[in-house]
Amino acid sequence: MAFGWAAAVAVAAPQQDPSAADLRPTVRVPRIDVPDQVKVDARLDEEVWSRAVRVGDLTQTAPIEGAPMSRDTDVLLTYDAENIYVGIFCHDDPGSVRARQMDRDAFVRFDDVVEVWFDPFASERFAYWFQVTPGGSLGDALIADNGSSFNKDWDGIWYGASRVTDEGWVAELAIPVKTLSFDPSAPHWGFNVRRKRVENGERGRWASPRVAYRFFQISGGGRLTGIEGLEQGLGLDVIPYVKGLTTRESSDRSFGSEFDMGLDLRWRPTPSSTVLVTTNTDFAETEVDTRQVNVGRFPLFFPERRDFFLEDAGAFEFGLPGNSRSTIPFFSRKVGRSADGEAVPILAGVKVTGRFGDWTVGALDTYVDSVDPVPASGMDPMVPGIDAQNLGVLRLQRALGDGRSVGLIGTSGDPGGEGGRYTAGIDLRLGSARLFGEGHSGFLWSYVMGSGGADEASGMAYGLQAQSRSSRWETDFRAQRIEEGFDPALGFVRRAGVDRYQAGAEHTWRSEDESSLFRTVESGLDLIMARDLVGTEDRWSVPLDVARLQFWSQDEVSFRVTRQAETIDSPFEVGDGDAQVAPGDYDETRFRLRFESNDRRLAGIESSVEFGDYYGGSIQRMSVEPVYIPNAHVRLGMSFEDVQIELQDGGGDFRTQLYTWRVDLSFDPMTSWNTFLQYDTEGKNLSSQTRLRWIIEPGRELFVVGLMGFDKAFHESSFVTADQSLAVKLNYTLRF
Repeated sequence: MAFGWAAAVAVAAPQQDPSAADLRPTVRVPRIDVPDQVKVDARLDEEVWSRAVRVGDLTQTAPIEGAPMSRDTDVLLTYDAENIYVGIFCHDDPGSVRARQMDRDAFVRFDDVVEVWFDPFASERFAYWFQVTPGGSLGDALIADNGSSFNKDWDGIWYGASRVTDEGWVAELAIPVKTLSFDPSAPHWGFNVRRKRVENGERGRWASPRVAYRFFQISGGGRLTGIEGLEQGLGLDVIPYVKGLTTRESSDRSFGSEFDMGLDLRWRPTPSSTVLVTTNTDFAETEVDTRQVNVGRFPLFFPERRDFFLEDAGAFEFGLPGNSRSTIPFFSRKVGRSADGEAVPILAGVKVTGRFGDWTVGALDTYVDSVDPVPASGMDPMVPGIDAQNLGVLRLQRALGDGRSVGLIGTSGDPGGEGGRYTAGIDLRLGSARLFGEGHSGFLWSYVMGSGGADEASGMAYGLQAQSRSSRWETDFRAQRIEEGFDPALGFVRRAGVDRYQAGAEHTWRSEDESSLFRTVESGLDLIMARDLVGTEDRWSVPLDVARLQFWSQDEVSFRVTRQAETIDSPFEVGDGDAQVAPGDYDETRFRLRFESNDRRLAGIESSVEFGDYYGGSIQRMSVEPVYIPNAHVRLGMSFEDVQIELQDGGGDFRTQLYTWRVDLSFDPMTSWNTFLQYDTEGKNLSSQTRLRWIIEPGRELFVVGLMGFDKAFHESSFVTADQSLAVKLNYTLRF
């Protein structure tokens, strides 16, 4: 290796703070001021790397908690006034290095990877996350709510490179200070690093290497001191775009074209605050949603994908964490969409986020265009239009230390246009990473919300969740009451008028003997109860995870049995309405078997089979998802899901099949071409998005996006061309 690298490893290790606890280590990051900037080429041969600090060794969290990593990892840190630099050398046999993914923001499960995150506020609640693979894939995300929220759709401006060598693989990152918000007066930055090796399924990290502490749990990170004197310049990003669009209408086969432009401004008046302004907002480059098969009574949740709303989205998170967010007061996907899901132009928007001492502030206001009345089927001659209006949200949070917080939220506006609506709430988070001692975390979340408006019903919602986690056990308790009148117009509610309770426990047995058959064996039991507040409907469910088995080969198989009972007082349709569930009392037992192959092979597969009772009838659900990755340039994937439902007593039958195909081509880490096709037999629609993305340099991107649709009157008939479009869009960031 070059002199700079060798010297850095030799002199940096003694700088580890000996007074820090092993699980909360601290290092002082040296500042460099040199006329020549670091060249991000994954060589680490500049002299400045000889003055970087080396963080301590990584320790395994899997497969053997607390054991040294089988291969050393050297992580170097330094900075200057404008950038944070990270140098990484992963010692390894080059034949064991998995390097088959190079596309930007890849979901990395097939390759080796190193991940780092920075908490520039020492808030133990928010962080910036970055990842790099030996194949050249770069990814980033925003972490919020002490790791409960992970927003991978965010794209920051930063630079990274990696390469495989005779001694393993090397990565080099440069993260501009202008990309980050930070507190200049913070006594330290939070930091952690994790490495994954696909060859043996090994995972190791620097700070808090315990199973009880998730890697994204910001309160479990280490500390970086000495970072000061950072310069953000004017803190202004000017981001214009230009777009050309060609469309073909299915009704008359006519072609149309248009040219458009718009502007975003991002300004940091202080290092810890951001003002984002958008005009004539366009989302042509946004990826389409993946279709889902819904055989239940309540709506599915689809994530936000639009950049303007993803920026600092963690500042608006509220209530219970993770999958519990079935009831949220603000869901940005409602902005720019009508009640029936059609796009509504966003004429302008402004968002202000910032952290001021112990306070975090998030404010958003958008002005959306009006919607004209449209013809409707049935008795109503027209669907009413919607006037142009402001839609806004204000979120305040106060940090209480160790990841604890209390906050308020308020929203105003109604995308449905049926009158002014508001929602207001307060939430609280307590607990700590070591509430029950070292290696035993415990947290509690709670909230109270209310919604109302002129000439509209009002209602309240309440929620409580408690979690604890250790290396062997994980427990969870949740309780929610959603009153019938609770309707957050800018939020999302899966079901109103219900009391819902859930209590569960999961045990994990881990083996440290590679000669044994299983690496881990997990078993879990949940008790879920729901009670209708306005009717006689009740439901209880007991999902029993009999066993989730992971072999030392890293293949996984699991078996679940679910016993449930439900009372329904009104009928509901399944799918397209040919099948209908009648009111009554139902007892059901369902079984599910799932298999997932390991990620080391060129070809892999995930598959599951579910069968059993379904509201007096039966259900069979089968899915298979193969993937083939021959090299870093090509990824081929598909999935198939088949759902068959047979109802008794004349209820009818329902069957749907969902097909998806993906072809992902990566010419280099900056240029990719992704094609995605979907077809479902219920909607009888074949849709396709093909997207070419060229990152000229970070922050300056060219997109070519084609959308095509084809419809069928019947599954056996021929396709008829639906609407089609081709868009070319250039985003170009100017930094001052």
